[in-house]
Amino acid sequence: MILCIIIFLQDIKNMIIPNRYNILLLLFAIFHRGFMIKNIENGIIGAGIYTLPLIFIYGYVSDILKKDAIGFGDIKLMISFGYILKYRYIMEVYFYYLIAFVLGGIFSILIIIIYKNTKKEIPFAPFLITTFLYFFIRETFFYV
Repeated sequence: MILCIIIFLQDIKNMIIPNRYNILLLLFAIFHRGFMIKNIENGIIGAGIYTLPLIFIYGYVSDILKKDAIGFGDIKLMISFGYILKYRYIMEVYFYYLIAFVLGGIFSILIIIIYKNTKKEIPFAPFLITTFLYFFIRETFFYV
């Protein structure tokens, strides 16, 4: 998915995900899942369920820290990813975020060790995209 690579690089470079990429990804998600009622229902539920943890972080954790803990572009990105991955069971959502946060944590620790900088902001979309691609490839080719 070339669009995922563009978003990945854009977020690393500028710490922002332009709305045009999110809209294109959402359109791709809708056409990828098709227009059967069951696919649309599962996609909408997936878009909502996969987005909830990031909305929680955006709302509550940002209030506690008094700064943005996560960007709203990441939340919009997860709407599309959730629509594509659809909702099957809650443990899949849990494992999605577990993998994304562990990857982000490992990378953050490496950045702190290498650059001795604890104040540097690290984009989260690359970890969401990497985890999405893992789940997407697993579902598409191995149907797990």
